[in-house]
Amino acid sequence: TNLGPILDFCVVDLERQGQGQVVACSGGFKDGTLRIIRNGIGIDEQASVQLGGIKGMWSLRKSFDSTWDSFLVQSFSNETRVLAIEGEELSDFEMPGFSTDSETLYCGNLRDDLFLQITKSGA
Repeated sequence: TNLGPILDFCVVDLERQGQGQVVACSGGFKDGTLRIIRNGIGIDEQASVQLGGIKGMWSLRKSFDSTWDSFLVQSFSNETRVLAIEGEELSDFEMPGFSTDSETLYCGNLRDDLFLQITKSGA
């Protein structure tokens, strides 16, 4: 949607929730309008899980060339969990060579179908 030209505007908190919105005088002549412009996009939440103390999260593919992610790695201050993504389900997964007893600082896919995990004690 083209909002131009914007002739004048002000920022207001219409819903009194601390989220400023722009009210703009948009367009010209007989096509001029007042527009409310909100920051961000609408989100349709499908599910929610509370995870206390999570420090980082990464998705991994089974192979470097895979189209879809297969694993979700969750890093906490004293452990790392790997979850397998199977359809719409998540289940605990033991990934050979992955350190699960310390915080993961970074992980990702490498060529030749290898995984990289960086912890405080090494890679």
